[in-house]
Amino acid sequence: MKKISKNADIYILPANKFKTFSVSFHFFTELTKETVTKNALFPFLLKLGSKAYPDMLSVNRKLQELYGGVFECRVAKRGDVHALSFVFEFLEPAFSDGEQLANCLTFMKEMLTNPLVENGGFSEAFVEREKENLTDYINGIINDKREYTNIRLTEEMFAGDNYALYEYGSVEDLKQISPRDLYESYLEIIETAPLTVFISGGVQEEEFLQVFSDLIEKERKPFPQNTIYQKHLPTPHKVEENQNLVQGKFALGFETGIRPDQEDYYALNLLNSVFGSGPHSKLFMNVREKMSLCYYVYSRLNRMKGTMFVGIGTDKENFQKAYDAILEQLELCKKGEISEEEIEFSKKFIIGILKQTGDNQHNLADFYMSGILAGNPLSPEEYIEKIESLTKEDIVRVAKGITLQTEYYLS
Repeated sequence: MKKISKNADIYILPANKFKTFSVSFHFFTELTKETVTKNALFPFLLKLGSKAYPDMLSVNRKLQELYGGVFECRVAKRGDVHALSFVFEFLEPAFSDGEQLANCLTFMKEMLTNPLVENGGFSEAFVEREKENLTDYINGIINDKREYTNIRLTEEMFAGDNYALYEYGSVEDLKQISPRDLYESYLEIIETAPLTVFISGGVQEEEFLQVFSDLIEKERKPFPQNTIYQKHLPTPHKVEENQNLVQGKFALGFETGIRPDQEDYYALNLLNSVFGSGPHSKLFMNVREKMSLCYYVYSRLNRMKGTMFVGIGTDKENFQKAYDAILEQLELCKKGEISEEEIEFSKKFIIGILKQTGDNQHNLADFYMSGILAGNPLSPEEYIEKIESLTKEDIVRVAKGITLQTEYYLS
């Protein structure tokens, strides 16, 4: 990975095996109640049109002219950071005409920096359309019980912290947002928020820097700070919610005490694989397969917040048995009752995922972005070396520091 430093951080990723090139722009801002909904909404307005392409039909026609190009917007929480991403992908210039790169760069700049504006704000028709879409999406989360459980656990575990906020904001705040509010939020982000760009494929650095010079040379705010979970509750906070479900669900939130930039994070990743990530894990093999206590069970890490999460779907009458079984499997990890076979399978599982990272330009950019945000960017190959060097003692050491903090039950 090659880095070009201006006021923005621009990274050139190794990608010689693709027939497309990709450029992704990532703006980072603090996750706050006052801004989260506006910042979740305006990126999707940019897809609907610009001054040169004032509606979706003209945007899509232009993308087709550019040999079937793609333009996507994404919103995500990265710890206490709200990440707003704009991702472009086009056919490599080598497989198209001589003007492809210049035309694609011009289109990208137009869509990012020249939105359709009316009376000092975004198009009112565009805003109303996207407010309806986002309202439907937020309200629809209740129908996805697994995702709903994840969100509710986060709200309870991080109550009082900005991380408890949903990355797409709230319906109540959406109702109060005007086209002018959104445009002002857009200008604030595009002109002052920290910016990271990933370029993958046959893009000439000089041409890219020339086209986007006015964007990447703007002075930008310091990068938002992130803190890990540190409540250290002596007994878990327990929440129960009844929706008269046929299949119940519950989620457990654990504190790990490990910062995202610590070397112990790699041992924590391996522990997570042994414990509950994948079909080889203790949770899957024992709680699901041998004991038949659930429909699904898994664990996953939140690197930026220093937490581990366990999600499970099971009948309400099995809640206590499944709960006990999950904690028993974690206790086995703390005691070192882990076979060499379990460690080997777990390493292969992680390494397999890392090796696949380079097969997709967007996944590769996302991988590097996660490392950069964590303060310890590695290549997939370097990450694999870290995993391969770990021992059972490393797994046990990090396991002993894990404590249960929050329990959320949905039945």
